[in-house]
Amino acid sequence: MQIKIFCVLILMSLAVHAQDLHREYYKNKTLRAEGLLAQGVKEGEWKYYYPSGVLMSREFFSQGVLDGAVTYYHPNGKLQGREVWRTGVLQDSASYFYNSGALERTGLYHQGMYAGVWKYFHENGKVEKTVGYKDGLPHGPVAVYNDSGVLLQEGSYEQGLEHGIWKFYNDEGQLQYSGNYERGHRTGTWYRYDKKGNKKPWKY
Repeated sequence: MQIKIFCVLILMSLAVHAQDLHREYYKNKTLRAEGLLAQGVKEGEWKYYYPSGVLMSREFFSQGVLDGAVTYYHPNGKLQGREVWRTGVLQDSASYFYNSGALERTGLYHQGMYAGVWKYFHENGKVEKTVGYKDGLPHGPVAVYNDSGVLLQEGSYEQGLEHGIWKFYNDEGQLQYSGNYERGHRTGTWYRYDKKGNKKPWKY
């Protein structure tokens, strides 16, 4: 039993020593990156830095490819983004932030492409737009708002192209134009609306 334990300890020691701490530097000799190399490829946690010395990102690798949580930072040190990578491909939920630290957008990745509904925000925290995605392209309903929360546009996409009825509003929320898209092209009769809501055909 003691011999088995001793052998396990030796193997663990060899595994640790097989991973060498590696550092990379900018031309001015400031640290650019540091992490472990296993047989010459990145393994485990790596840290990257701006020339100023501020942390740029924390990334996790497995056999040389991104695998795990990745966190990015702005040059001012505030959080820039969070992602999840699986064997070199973006997957699952992700969030990105303004330089101020406010949330800029959040949603899901599937096989490295946008999937499901993504929400975008103005820096004041108000929703800027909501967009559905399929295979990385806008698909389904979309709504766009100004930084006061007033609806500016609403419509839908089909495989990345405007499709179906779209409506456009001014900053006060009053309907100004409406019409139909067919695979990214305006079709049929479009209408312009006056302040009383009366509509008349509009040449586009």
